[in-house]
Amino acid sequence: MKKPKKVNRKDPEYIWSMSHAGGSSESIGVIQIIPAILFTAVVIMLVRYYYYERDMSSFFWSVGSVEQREFFSHSKVVLIVICAALALFALLFRFCTQSMAVKRSFIYYPMAVYALMVILSYIASSEKEFAWHGWNERFEGTYILICYMFMLFYVINSVNSERNVKQIVYPLGVTSGLLALLGLSQYLDHDFLRTGLGQKLIVPNEAIENSDLTTWNLIDQLAAEGRQILDFAFKHGEIYQTVYNINYVSFYLTLLIPLFGMIFIRERDMRKKTLWGVLFTLLITNLIGSASSGGFLGMFFVVLAAVVVLNKRILQWWKSIVILLVITVAVAGATYERWYPELSGAVKSALNVAETEETAPDVPSELTVEPAAGGETSPVSEPLDGVEDDDAPAAEKPVIDYFINDGDDIVISLNGNEASITVNKDDPFDVTVHDSDGKEMNVRQELLPFGGNTESDPSPAMTIDDPRFAALMLVPAEVESEVTGEIMYYCMLSIAGDSQIWPFALTDEGTFYHSDIGKRVKLRNVPHIGWSDNLGFGSGRGYIWSRTLPMLRDTLILGHGADTYCIYFPHEDYVGKYNTGWNINMIVDKPHNMYLGAAVGTGLISVIALLALFLIYIVQSFRLYLRAKYDDFASVTGAGIFFGVLGFLISAFVDDSSVSVMPLFYGLLGVGIAINILLSARARS
Repeated sequence: MKKPKKVNRKDPEYIWSMSHAGGSSESIGVIQIIPAILFTAVVIMLVRYYYYERDMSSFFWSVGSVEQREFFSHSKVVLIVICAALALFALLFRFCTQSMAVKRSFIYYPMAVYALMVILSYIASSEKEFAWHGWNERFEGTYILICYMFMLFYVINSVNSERNVKQIVYPLGVTSGLLALLGLSQYLDHDFLRTGLGQKLIVPNEAIENSDLTTWNLIDQLAAEGRQILDFAFKHGEIYQTVYNINYVSFYLTLLIPLFGMIFIRERDMRKKTLWGVLFTLLITNLIGSASSGGFLGMFFVVLAAVVVLNKRILQWWKSIVILLVITVAVAGATYERWYPELSGAVKSALNVAETEETAPDVPSELTVEPAAGGETSPVSEPLDGVEDDDAPAAEKPVIDYFINDGDDIVISLNGNEASITVNKDDPFDVTVHDSDGKEMNVRQELLPFGGNTESDPSPAMTIDDPRFAALMLVPAEVESEVTGEIMYYCMLSIAGDSQIWPFALTDEGTFYHSDIGKRVKLRNVPHIGWSDNLGFGSGRGYIWSRTLPMLRDTLILGHGADTYCIYFPHEDYVGKYNTGWNINMIVDKPHNMYLGAAVGTGLISVIALLALFLIYIVQSFRLYLRAKYDDFASVTGAGIFFGVLGFLISAFVDDSSVSVMPLFYGLLGVGIAINILLSARARS
């Protein structure tokens, strides 16, 4: 076997190539394109039931359940790994047949740095199981991130001609159309995945324990009764397709709409043009119907970039562009009631407009709430939702800044005023309160409505004889443990007129907050940066980001491990979630910002590497397509991918990386980079 030969300096196309390697414009065989097709066009479509076990008992905010079920991620992970394995075999085949070549590109440097930081973050992680496999329902762990980079490298070095571009884009058009039809069925409240056939496609036919039925038999039986075996979390009429969440629908559509829009504009064959037009209509319907402002944000920058890059050509192509505009306006008009509340709410949130009943803080729909579980009996009879009593004016209530229970004392801050509450663990009526200057304040005992109760149902309570803390109530409680029979004492705090109760257990080890799932938690003043006056910004993203930014102090070089964000988020920040208007047991498992997620998981250096990768591609594309003639499929497709990638990267500021959308992104990014190399070679020749 001959050794690889270095490319002559006069040939700038390759870093190195082997003796039988073809030129940069020589098509590679369709067999070797299959991994790229599967990765780019097929992974996103998979939905399949998956059962797995995870031990969550070490996390204070979890009930410790080890049984997990999901549909939208694991099957995609399996195919991603298969794609990487097929790509590796293809590269080995090229090497053995002396046909392997590596194109010259600066893109490899940030790719290598990013991959290195991913691996090092895993090695340094203290949560290796989660860092390797990824978080529950997400599975975007270390090996998947490496697969992304490997497949990006493979696509760049496999797409050599316009024919190869079509071999990926055409199948993508087919799968995109199928997904768009699925989304349309969901929008019209005839979700295919809720039908008998749809459920059978995603649920295996297995025998049901202690029954003569199989799962498919049960599906048919329930369908006859107008019911279904799957309990969908999505509301009727919501477009989630196969990507787990409505936000991810709009996220990936920012990639496809510019691509197929550009192909429609430059297509001359009327039959093909009609097909591209129908596909564009379906995609626009799904984007607008998903009612996700992140997609609207990305598309705004897509249009802006297209106007700048295409400039005068827009006038030359005005007929096709007008058709696309008419389609967009018609769809927007027909779906006005769906997207207008979301868009107006997003604008009001960004401008920090005072909240009304219609613009109250929303909750990202993919966040979860830990259910109450067995354990020590809580003094609170039911989990409370942290919503203010409607009868009490919100403006009159003091703001709870934080609780701190380090040691025996309970420290509370109201409107910036701090008080330290000391309770005798053997007698919860023995209470002493000091302000921040150490001055003791008088405590009064009286009967008061507590926890949102009416005056006809008062409780023995204590109040502080100080105007700064006049709204604060302290109620002693005695509870017998159902497990040990031990008598436990609690000090429960509440704000007058508020239904939220804050129970603190008094133990020999100190004072602990008693969570709704029976866990004892030490509370602290959780660090936060920004959005203090607008925690509800972007459906609560203001709150999430304000708590995420301080987390980056620990991940300036190495991260905690891929997809471990949920483990390190300060879930004990019950006060922060309460002030945002959320259920205080809400579990935040992702930052709703792709870059912040990477910074926590794989470190700030890895994010810089990713940004460098994207910037190299954007600058290179801007220069190419500003002067391109758009007289061939490659240049038209390359421009469409460029606009889509730009829109996607903007949407990534409010959306998360996931195995549902990232294969499509990296697949198209690889095609875009390969097209840029091809066009640059043509220009030089």
